[in-house]
Amino acid sequence: MVIRYNDILTVITTLCDDEGLKVTVKGSAKGGLIAGATSAVGGLVLGPLGLAIGGTVGGLIAYATAEPYKPVSQVIMYDMQPLDQEKLVDAVRNIVEGVDIQDAVELMALVQGNPVLKAKIVAEMTTFFKHQLDMRLDYHQ
Repeated sequence: MVIRYNDILTVITTLCDDEGLKVTVKGSAKGGLIAGATSAVGGLVLGPLGLAIGGTVGGLIAYATAEPYKPVSQVIMYDMQPLDQEKLVDAVRNIVEGVDIQDAVELMALVQGNPVLKAKIVAEMTTFFKHQLDMRLDYHQ
């Protein structure tokens, strides 16, 4: 039996929450630019001591303005385009297509009880986020 789109989406988001999957928000380049710029200005003003002070101040500013990790379930439900959601659901559906289940509850129970299947789905989500959305997943509980 074919599992509905919403059922697979529910299982994916629940699994993401259970596994503590989070997406790193792109901000490293911005932080590096801030730290580099303040270090350069400090070096121009105070010389070698200014490099150290500027780098430290820049690093603190970059850290203070950095965005935190976002839960993958939140990204999937609210930030992803519907087309990307559909591609993710299709990728996971390919993994569970031979399984005889009828709804999300049965699928979730099967995934939770089968570590190999769970690992395959998490690996597929990680690959999808990395290659399709240029995002990196972390197990950040």
